[in-house]
Amino acid sequence: MNLVPLFKNIKTEFNALWKYKQRGDTLEVICPYATTQNKFVSVFLTKQGNEFVITDGAWVNGGVYNEVGLSDEPCFVKVLEHFKITYDIKEMQASNGNTYYYLKTSNAINIASKVFDLSTFIQNVLSVADITFENKKEKEAVKRFASKANNFLKSFISSDKIRVNEYLNPDKKELKFNALYYNTPNKITLINYITGSTNTHFSNSIFKANTLFEMAEESSMKSHITAKLSIVDTVALGYSLEKNGHYLYHLQKHTASKIINWDERKKLQTLLN
Repeated sequence: MNLVPLFKNIKTEFNALWKYKQRGDTLEVICPYATTQNKFVSVFLTKQGNEFVITDGAWVNGGVYNEVGLSDEPCFVKVLEHFKITYDIKEMQASNGNTYYYLKTSNAINIASKVFDLSTFIQNVLSVADITFENKKEKEAVKRFASKANNFLKSFISSDKIRVNEYLNPDKKELKFNALYYNTPNKITLINYITGSTNTHFSNSIFKANTLFEMAEESSMKSHITAKLSIVDTVALGYSLEKNGHYLYHLQKHTASKIINWDERKKLQTLLN
């Protein structure tokens, strides 16, 4: 049986799936590759000087394909780095906070392969992002406390002085804190939230805060740090002074972090004003 005609039919139908939209000086290329949420991948082609630039349009981390963008869970971050290295993907954060993944080439002949690499990268990363790496109960507990703490801080701090879930140095996306309070544009108070649905998760939250504070003191931003605060979720299921109180003491002693219990959160109004 001659199967070649079947191949030609597959090729014809596959090629028909490629679409495009003209967006000013940028061309959106809609690729025939779908995520596990059944959304087709788009990449954006434009020319800057003598180079052709192919980007994700900040859609991957911007919540266009899913509700929340990419996860910052350690397991997923490792996967993301693997795919970035595999496809030689570059990353850039714009002044408005949007994260772009992109490839460049000065040779038009290479555009097709770059489009293939970036679209494959996007498809893989978004599909893996649908996997839950973290315990669901723990994830919900952390999210719930972060929301309560964020809302409380925003209730008495002006929006120009508080940034939540933010990197200490936007140019080096390494140290992310639950909140950053800007005493002045160049003086920063680091804030970490400590919570957990079990004693182990609660202790791990303390260890994470300890590491972040220590690394911040070793970073290029050290001269801008004026204080460190740890807001402790005293109503969390994992909270127990008997089991993790000594870890909190270590955090306070070795990082000079001030411990603020959630049931005494009104103290923050004095400290951050």
